[in-house]
Amino acid sequence: MKRNNWILLFFSFLLFVSSALLIAVLSFLGVYFNYSLDYFFHEGYLGTFYPVALLAISSLSCLLFHLKLTPSITYIFKNPLSQKNTWFWCGFAFAYLSLDDLFEIHEKIDFKLHHWLDALAKIKSNAVTDKLDDLIVAIVLAAAIWFLIRYRDTFAVYPMMLAAYAFACCLVLLMVALDFLTNGGHILKFFLGKALYSDLKSFLYVIEESLKIFACSFILLGSIAPWFSHSSSRN
Repeated sequence: MKRNNWILLFFSFLLFVSSALLIAVLSFLGVYFNYSLDYFFHEGYLGTFYPVALLAISSLSCLLFHLKLTPSITYIFKNPLSQKNTWFWCGFAFAYLSLDDLFEIHEKIDFKLHHWLDALAKIKSNAVTDKLDDLIVAIVLAAAIWFLIRYRDTFAVYPMMLAAYAFACCLVLLMVALDFLTNGGHILKFFLGKALYSDLKSFLYVIEESLKIFACSFILLGSIAPWFSHSSSRN
């Protein structure tokens, strides 16, 4: 195995061990100090800042790789949809996702949508409208999958990157499905009963946040993979 591959493998090991250890430690501290498994995974705590950092580093890596492969920083304006701008759009998307997680952008969009539904159509928040934020995330996921397909020729040059991004999409899909089930809890309460759902609620929230953390870990792995590939020298 080539030296670059060993370095990438070692980084992958450290990344995923760190992510798993963080989840375990935050869960333990939440139970130990606050009697709540999900306490440190809510907004403003390390459980949310960690994926923000992973996405920010992913964005920086992609943007720097874009600058490495393109003749100038203004190349994006000449032919925005060119295959050579793939890395710019990846960096732009991860920067947005990082800011979204930090400032709860899609949650605020969801809040505004509820406000407009109430003001314009007198539709109050209910079991159906509570799923609007899941719909927003699902739309973003669909856009990401379209992007992977649209620029598949570029991603195919870096198999590790393509695989990591594909795994991240799968984890986000599971996260959206779990959030759909736990948002409001109406579906799970029907199948599990209110008592059991109440007991499992914190655990399910940690699972949901864990899926996000590992999805962001795969995104970071995919975003740095091209730097360790000999293919990059040929582009």
